[in-house]
Amino acid sequence: MLSKHLIHQYEFETEAEIIPKRDGILIRPSANFPRAGWEEQFEEAIKKGQQPEKEILEGFSNEFDNKEWTW
Repeated sequence: MLSKHLIHQYEFETEAEIIPKRDGILIRPSANFPRAGWEEQFEEAIKKGQQPEKEILEGFSNEFDNKEWTW
């Protein structure tokens, strides 16, 4: 865990990479953003004629959803 001071000083957003090195540890902002580029990949696939699948979990339910969940 990094201190709040270091997070602000080095402009870490939400995640940091910690990389062990021979002579110490390198801490840097994470360049890995979950789902980065997905929108562009979907658009490209659609242009090539692929159609998005329906909701993957459509039709699946569980006991909690059926008995306890309310909208």
